[in-house]
Amino acid sequence: MTAAACVRETRAPTVNERDRVLDRAFAAARQDPVQAADLFAAAGPGAALEWARLDVWADCLDRSGAPADAWRRFLEDDPPPVLAARARVALARALAAETLPGDLLNEPLLLPAGLQPEVDELLLDSEDQSVRLQAAGRLAVAAPQRLRNADRELERRVVKDLSPQQLLGRSRAWRYAGAPASAAAELRSLRFDGEEEILRRRELARAELAAGSPRRALAALPSGGGAEDHELRALALRKRAWQLFPDRRARRAFEDCLAAADSALAAQPDPQLLPEILELQLECGTEAAKLETAIAAWRRLETLGWSDPRREWLGRRLGVSAALDGMAGAADEIGRCLPQQRRCLRYWASVNADARDETFADLAAAEVADLYGQWSRQALGLDSPATIGLRPSEHIGSPPASVRRLLDAGLGGEALDEWRRFRRQRGALPDEALAAAELASVRGVPNEAVRWLLAAYPQLGTIDMATAPANAVQAYLPLRWPDELVSAAREFGLEPWLVAAIARQESVFHATARSPRGAIGVLQLIPETARGHARALGLERTPDLEDPATNLRLGARELATLIRRFGAVEPALAAYNGGLTRTRAWWKRWPDRHRFTEEVPVPETYNYIRRVLYLSEAYRLVYREQWRVAW
Repeated sequence: MTAAACVRETRAPTVNERDRVLDRAFAAARQDPVQAADLFAAAGPGAALEWARLDVWADCLDRSGAPADAWRRFLEDDPPPVLAARARVALARALAAETLPGDLLNEPLLLPAGLQPEVDELLLDSEDQSVRLQAAGRLAVAAPQRLRNADRELERRVVKDLSPQQLLGRSRAWRYAGAPASAAAELRSLRFDGEEEILRRRELARAELAAGSPRRALAALPSGGGAEDHELRALALRKRAWQLFPDRRARRAFEDCLAAADSALAAQPDPQLLPEILELQLECGTEAAKLETAIAAWRRLETLGWSDPRREWLGRRLGVSAALDGMAGAADEIGRCLPQQRRCLRYWASVNADARDETFADLAAAEVADLYGQWSRQALGLDSPATIGLRPSEHIGSPPASVRRLLDAGLGGEALDEWRRFRRQRGALPDEALAAAELASVRGVPNEAVRWLLAAYPQLGTIDMATAPANAVQAYLPLRWPDELVSAAREFGLEPWLVAAIARQESVFHATARSPRGAIGVLQLIPETARGHARALGLERTPDLEDPATNLRLGARELATLIRRFGAVEPALAAYNGGLTRTRAWWKRWPDRHRFTEEVPVPETYNYIRRVLYLSEAYRLVYREQWRVAW
């Protein structure tokens, strides 16, 4: 029986028959993908396990090298968009293998424009030169990296015949593909006439800006211009200012950025540009200490329903600046808009206020103190609580029936996907979330475990975490390899709960975790950094960073070295996350650990400091007994 035999199915199975067919299909999925694909097709669509059926069916078709007819049958079952896109590409490959590649142009199931580049890449192998050239011409504009990787000579042939509009579209495609330097290099060598030359210079400015060259972007922009040119000029000046930061020259660049944003606003911009221009006014006004302008921009953005990912960060920086400038009312207004930043803004509004101690006492009263609660305790000379009382543990529930069936078939990953779909549809039930989090941890996806826990217990990770049941808190704050962790902390004079907090933040205690930047293991060490510490400790030249004991020891030494260098935990954490060179410059400019933390210009690094210090306090309290015995 072939993978295409399912096309002959004429009678949909009854509900009970469908369940039996699905059980057989899932059971065969690993060992016999051809048979499993036939069974998934025969089962037909239904209410139960539908996404899992389609997902595993597609996997079986992939692994069995299914013909085009089998993929057409799959698409006839109307799969979700992500699976449909995967199937259409597979169908294109099957057609290319079975027929003349030119026939792909007439395949109705391949019409979505987003898939055309993948189909065109297949057509580059066509023996029909006209088909090949047409595909290359489309790729040159829509997906230039694909064409360059496939055939540089063919790329040169088609690019020389592109129109100015097509060349501008090609530049945008380079930028969207993450290669703005290629776009800029091509546009610098071109010259157009009239309006097209203005468009070229604007697109060149965007490409230079995306490539990290604000000076070249400024040089490329046409003189004068309307709102769009002023906005691009402001974007380049903002980029330049942050490159100079924390040098005092940055302030002048922020002032120039603000002036360009003001000019863009005065030029009556298109409504689509308005939020970005106001955001530039807010950001550059804050950094240039033009707070009235920044606050006015903030208010206008809020009336527009602003939802930019940088809203929290920009609002906090504006609120802190307002608080330090004596504008407590503005800081409070921003705090009401940003509940997660309200404790931060209350702290800074109180630093120089007459009622400072009263506000600090309120912030310090949090059972699991965040960064601002800890700073408030230190300012008042208060001791931190010795322990914390958690609610009794809750019952751990059972998976839904469909998830259990996938687990019984040995499909743990698919079971977790099915369970995640339940969460999206109806939320997470508390006892179910505990079970799902346990499964995610076993499957080696600890971040998914955290998402499950937060969906059911949103107080986790907040100052109200003590209101969650004990087993949810402990699942949220895992503690693995405690003996090795305490030993590493003791060797380098660190508090073990601080090391545990970094392990939780970096990898959720995942020994084999790897980051896109090449960091490895539970404390996410860069191999080059780890080798230096390994040599100092007399370890092997290339230490095994996936070994928890080794990773914890080398990471603890790195952290202890940074704390000694700066004399404070906050800049040490900034350096651990964001690098030593930048942190030294920030610390030199703001040698007070409180002000330093607020001035860190990288949102990820600021959040890292804030998060790790909160987690450190949580680990100290939740695992107090373990620390007492081991420490």
